[in-house]
Amino acid sequence: MAVLVSKYRPRPAFRGKSETGLDYNTDKSDVTAMVYWWQVVSSLLIALPLTLASPGDISSAFQGYHRSCFARRCSSPALLEEFADGQPLYLQLLGWDCTSECKYSSMWKAVDKFQEQGKGIPQFFGKWPFVRVWGIQEPASAIFSLLNGIGHLYMIIKLRRTVPPSAPMYYAWHLYCAIAMHAWFWSTIFHACETSFTEIMDYFSAFSLNLSGLFLICIRSLALRHGRIDHRVVFAAGVVLCLIFWRHTSYLYHLQRFDYGYNMKINLLAGLTSTIWWVSWCLYHIRRKPYLIGPVKCIIAANLLLLLELGDFPPIWWTFDAHSLWHAGTFPLVFIWYSFAIIDCKHLHSMCTLTLPQTRWF
Repeated sequence: MAVLVSKYRPRPAFRGKSETGLDYNTDKSDVTAMVYWWQVVSSLLIALPLTLASPGDISSAFQGYHRSCFARRCSSPALLEEFADGQPLYLQLLGWDCTSECKYSSMWKAVDKFQEQGKGIPQFFGKWPFVRVWGIQEPASAIFSLLNGIGHLYMIIKLRRTVPPSAPMYYAWHLYCAIAMHAWFWSTIFHACETSFTEIMDYFSAFSLNLSGLFLICIRSLALRHGRIDHRVVFAAGVVLCLIFWRHTSYLYHLQRFDYGYNMKINLLAGLTSTIWWVSWCLYHIRRKPYLIGPVKCIIAANLLLLLELGDFPPIWWTFDAHSLWHAGTFPLVFIWYSFAIIDCKHLHSMCTLTLPQTRWF
């Protein structure tokens, strides 16, 4: 969908905390000491949002419970072997080792302690406490992500049944669907099992989904002329967007630490460009094509749903947080989006004077 993809939360993975990584020799001259302390203060300011976002894991309650749990269950090879023998297979497959189990159990003991003392519920390791289901760390977000992917699959099947392959944009929508399903797949995996790898794949696939919206509107508004497709425009747009994707992802991949701020800015720029381009083009042609009101409503609704991310709150029933509700809200929009695609492809086919090659992609 040509909207801002909500993958911008600058949070570390559940199983680890961010560190400044500074290691300086404090025996320095006055000038060097000033530089040193400036670097320390700058690093602390950069890390401040992450630090403030997870006060739970630095609380004395959590630290005490965690030390006790680790000493009882994870402090020796014999204890680790005993833990592994009693660990269910599905938890092992989802990466729940002894350390993460101690973090999880200690988190809930700390939550109970905070509630007994009448204190607010803090975040732990950059995220709210969630009740896991069958080892899934964020069950609501995982399920809603899966539903979004299934929605794309269902609607592309419907498009294939109702739209002839010779229709312009037929293959473009197939490509878009493949990218969207890939993005929602990694969103599901990430919310089920949050690791550094699944986090990176989630962010990178979300960026590819943002770019796919730009690719669609570029073809629809620039490459189509009187029912004919200018393949030079298609090729140029594809090359440029692939280079942007490669440059963005390779830069982030080779950093020592993932730059959440840079990733957020680039995604916002791509999503905002796609949104403005789609809405402007639809409104310009809406008199002759009244069905274009559909994508306008869909895009505006999807972007309004992002406001849920601003109202971050502890999960309802320890399951439904703002991010999961955003995923739930995008699910029905998938059907509106593809309904527009089907109507538009049929309209283009009726006006088409030069058909596309009949070879099917799938």
